[in-house]
Amino acid sequence: QLIQIQQPAPNTKPAPPAVDRAAIVDRVGKALSDVKTAQGKFTQTDQGGTSTGDFYISRPGKVHFEYKSPEPMFLVSDGISVSIEEPRRGSYDAVPLSSTPLNLFLRSNVDLKRDGSVTDVATSNGAYFVTMVDKTGEAEGKMILEFRASDFELLGWRAIDGAGGETHVKLTDIRKNVSLKPALFVVKDPADDRR
Repeated sequence: QLIQIQQPAPNTKPAPPAVDRAAIVDRVGKALSDVKTAQGKFTQTDQGGTSTGDFYISRPGKVHFEYKSPEPMFLVSDGISVSIEEPRRGSYDAVPLSSTPLNLFLRSNVDLKRDGSVTDVATSNGAYFVTMVDKTGEAEGKMILEFRASDFELLGWRAIDGAGGETHVKLTDIRKNVSLKPALFVVKDPADDRR
């Protein structure tokens, strides 16, 4: 007696539309390059908990993250180096900007096709997620930028370091191409004031 094998029912759900990766990469590069300055608020979540504060970006290469809660902290890039100052702990550290994932999207002209830094493009819930890595190998890990699909506004990112640790940053109240004080982007070792 032959055993009848039941065929699975054909999948009748329509396939999701294919993501036009090249077009998205182009639009993302243009959206990043078009924003010369920006400011707003951020919420950062990592292994240590959740922090909030204000951010300022001035392209190329300059950022200022002013953490207000749970305790004050400053992350500042002057375009060459990135410093992290924690006044309550009296700690200060600085590293080259090129060794951090921030360098991937703070350049003046972001040509993501040319530099080959995009490794993946995905879409979900009205947003595009663009995964970037540093092809030079100077910055370990990867950065997943989130853009609103309707207008390609940068909503935030996930930074995954070389050890697999994740930091989520969500941007809100964003104002673009505003006038920012140059003093926001000065990297200064607080020990210099004590000498």
